[in-house]
This record gives sequence, structure tokens and C-alpha cells, in this order.
Amino acid sequence: MKKLLTTVLFLFACTLVYSQCTPDPQYVAGGIYPDSATGLSDAYVGQAYNELITIITPEDTIVDAGQITGLPIGIISVDIDSITLNSVTGLPPNFDYYCDPPSCGFIGGTTECAELYSIVDPTVNDIGSYQIVFETTAYVSGIPLLGNTTQDDVIDYYYLDIVNSTSVLNYLSKDKFQINNISPNPANDFVNINYLIGNQSNVVCDVYNLVGEKISSFKFSSNKGINNKGVVTNTFSEGIYIFSISDGNICVNQRVVINR
Repeated sequence: MKKLLTTVLFLFACTLVYSQCTPDPQYVAGGIYPDSATGLSDAYVGQAYNELITIITPEDTIVDAGQITGLPIGIISVDIDSITLNSVTGLPPNFDYYCDPPSCGFIGGTTECAELYSIVDPTVNDIGSYQIVFETTAYVSGIPLLGNTTQDDVIDYYYLDIVNSTSVLNYLSKDKFQINNISPNPANDFVNINYLIGNQSNVVCDVYNLVGEKISSFKFSSNKGINNKGVVTNTFSEGIYIFSISDGNICVNQRVVINR
């Protein structure tokens, strides 16, 4: 019984470590990234999907208080206490999401993240365009007469396209670069980096520990399209690492857990 309890606690701890994401540091202004202009990355048949969403919740915002109170107050600044993601609908089959923090409650003035991911690789039957709808509630304060109030919102301008991987080269932009998956994660002695690139060039993967020290660096020659490159991690100590992967123009950071 003691051994079983220890195993359960260990697996629970591993799940907590894995269910963490790292916000993309290139974004500093309040908002959700990728924004509506960029959109979500495509998912490909037979390929694992993982999309990092960076959420920067501002400390305050400008609102028309008259619309909230019904009084001739005008435009004012109100404090954002938090914004909660209540639900995500419209996901393709076998897709899910998680938030960091797990409550999906984002405090005003913080930078957090969430991820959309595939539980099972998409199939040909899943090909199509899916409208993803996020329902949120904002908790605000500092409103004359009311003090605190809530505001529900629906974000419905994101679409996730599942396409056949065999057709990727037909419309692939030369500037395209995205990390589809790093697996397994948590890892032991080896990880595979699956990425899509729009031209034949070199890709560099720098590995950092959580205090920002670069502990290793790898260079891959890449072909246009989907690439799979292996990284041996058997010399890495157990812990959490940041894999910083760049084609020279775009840099993508992903967290990888080494667990033995």
C-alpha cells in the first residue's frame, strides 16, 4: 500500500511538472498571442500538435462606464482583478487544452500561458477547419457607484485547420518555421524534435537550464517541409530545461522535462 501511494504521488508530481508552459518572452503588451492576425498554427495529419498561447493580462483598461452603469459617466479607467477562461469549444476530435495556472484564472498584471494540444495524432478523417470559441469572464473594480463587476466575453475569431501533411509543400511559405512537437516529454535519454520549415537551411537548438545557463547546443541541416531531429539527453541531469530552437529568423522556446 505504501509503495502504491508513493507511485501515485510520483505520477501526480510528474503530471504537475508536465502541465506547465512558458510564456513567449517576445510579447510584452497586453493581449492574447498568437493574435487574430497571426492565427493558430495548422495541424497536420499524422503529426502531434502543440500550440503555445501567451496571455498577458493588463492591470487596467479603458471602458465606457455609462454602458455599465446606465449613468452619464463617460470613459474611465478600471482595474482588472482577473480574467477567467471558462470554456473552450469547437476543438477537433482528440484535442484538448490546459492552462498555467490550472484554474485558468489570469490575475491582472501577470503574464501566463495555455496550450492547445492533440491527445491523438489527427487522421485524414479529421481534415477541416475548426472554429475555436473561448468564453471568458473579466472581474473588474474601481467603477463609480458599482465598485466591482464582471464582464463576460466570447472570443470566436480563432480557427484551427487540420491539413494533410502530404500537401504541405504545395503552399509552404519560405519564411515558415514552427515546432510541431518535442517528444517524449517528460524525456529520459533522447528526445525527437519535429518541426516544419519553409526552406533548406540550418536550425540551431540551444538548451538552457532554469537559471539561464546554456548547457548544450545542437545544429541541424534541414530540408524544406517536415523534419525530425534527435537530441541525446543522457548527460542531462534531471530537471526542467528550455529548448531554444531557431532558423536564424524565428526563435521558438519550449520547456522539456528530463525525468528518470
